Amino acid sequence: MTDGSRRVWRAAPATLVVVVVFTVLAAAAVGGLAYLVHQRDGSVWVPAALAALALIALGYAWRFGLHPRLVADDDGVHVRNPFSRRSFAWSEITLIAPGENGLVVASDDETAEAWCIQKSNFALRRGRFTRADAVAHELIDLLELRDPPLEDTGTGLRIRRARPDEARLLTRIERAASEENLEHLFPPEEFPYPVGEVTARWRRVLHDPASRVFVLDKDDDALGLVAFSSAGEVLHLAVVPHRVRLGYGSALLEFAVRHLRESGEPEAGLWVLTGNAGARAFYRRHGWTETGQRRDCRYPPHPEELRMVKQVRSRPRRAA
Repeated sequence: MTDGSRRVWRAAPATLVVVVVFTVLAAAAVGGLAYLVHQRDGSVWVPAALAALALIALGYAWRFGLHPRLVADDDGVHVRNPFSRRSFAWSEITLIAPGENGLVVASDDETAEAWCIQKSNFALRRGRFTRADAVAHELIDLLELRDPPLEDTGTGLRIRRARPDEARLLTRIERAASEENLEHLFPPEEFPYPVGEVTARWRRVLHDPASRVFVLDKDDDALGLVAFSSAGEVLHLAVVPHRVRLGYGSALLEFAVRHLRESGEPEAGLWVLTGNAGARAFYRRHGWTETGQRRDCRYPPHPEELRMVKQVRSRPRRAA
């Protein structure tokens, strides 16, 4: 990395060492072979071809091992791969998350993978924190410096972007809220909470460029979450049981609605369990309207869900 205004990430040091050592050994071996051929046969063309091959190998190693980098500066985030370059303004970024092929940086219009920062599928499945996660955290911190989260310094409350490695944290919050309020719909002795499935779902949501996931913290203690999509859908809303009726759910919902309004969506929608009377009343108090749409919940025993909508942006008046 360079100074505070510009930061650069390349491949991990161990990877760079392997690339440099392999390149030097390969170049030395090919060069030695060229010399031996010349000494034995006196030929010029074969050694020249071998020398050219050594140069190509050096160029290949530089291009694929040493050239790829990820740059963050005042203008945004820049992905430099061997044969492509992508730049994202800070205001356009919707996703920063580790991936098997590279750190994913995305906007609503395009996605790029920084090859120099990778996380293995094994580490992804195990939920292990790696160098890729640390870089993602640092980039998200830089993003939030330019687009600050909702924060109240007097109370210690803030709404921040969820980090891509926080699937288990989001599952814990959602599970606590579900087991407190939905026991009558999902009897725990018959239908234990599907921790693995919900955690996998959160990992997918956290790596989806069309999704936005935020966490409500108080003094660094996670108390709630909200997730919504760029298409105007509130996907999830939950507050831990011991902090309900303190306005946290309302703050998270209004936060999501404001973002959807700013994105230009005329209407927001969500699905709520028909048997969750408390949640239905909560949404109605905030101006949401129940529709006639129904569907089965994805989790056994598949209780019914109903759709609610809210107009979040005034529709233009028709000309007389």
